[in-house]
Amino acid sequence: MVVVAIAVPGTAAAQRIVEVPASEANVARPEDLYGQTPGQWHLARQLWQGNDPCTPTQCEAGYTVGDLVVSAERDGPSVTITASLRSCSSTAYSQLDIGDNASKGERKKIAKQVQRVVKGLGKTCKVEMPEVAPLTGDWLFPAVEPAAG
Repeated sequence: MVVVAIAVPGTAAAQRIVEVPASEANVARPEDLYGQTPGQWHLARQLWQGNDPCTPTQCEAGYTVGDLVVSAERDGPSVTITASLRSCSSTAYSQLDIGDNASKGERKKIAKQVQRVVKGLGKTCKVEMPEVAPLTGDWLFPAVEPAAG
């Protein structure tokens, strides 16, 4: 399997597609998301483990439509966006270092990057991609719950 990395250097809008052997990329296809209700975003701390609520440092948003699955997973200061199609052996992904307190602009950047990753996968697989509902970057950064007391 070939993994396709989508990179956006700095604040440039152009994307760069780099093919990386799967053995070097350490990125898994988010196939567990096919079991989710299609056409809407689902949120959990880790969707593959169930529906535990997101924490202030860990959250996954998952989306599926047709043969496409998309995952945007926050783990501390980084966000990894992964997309794959059942009908294509390639997987597209992008890693963003956002930090713990992402600005409004950085949260919008995550949402835009989801669309770029899906578009890049379509180019690599030479297929027209289905439309993906917009991701709200704020979803990956839930507020810290006040301590009960």
